[in-house]
Amino acid sequence: MMKEPVYRLIDAKGRVYIPKELRERLGMEPGCIVKLLVERGGVQLRKVHLIEMGDLSPEAMEAYVTAATDRMPREKQIAIAARLLERARKEGADT
Repeated sequence: MMKEPVYRLIDAKGRVYIPKELRERLGMEPGCIVKLLVERGGVQLRKVHLIEMGDLSPEAMEAYVTAATDRMPREKQIAIAARLLERARKEGADT
């Protein structure tokens, strides 16, 4: 268990590496959704399961769809992907 502060550098793209031990303690794995809040001069990071209603940003929508489909059976995921691909092909043909 980490009791000492952990310091990390922000890379050129604004990314920060979260140590494996912290990710494991919080149950974070690739594809998890995190919420970042600015509070009292700092940034707070929380693992969340659903995006708050009303946030229609592209990042929130992608996180919501990813989280929702991760909990679906594989066959359902493939069916949704096929529908999205077909819609994208039709929209591409219409332009």
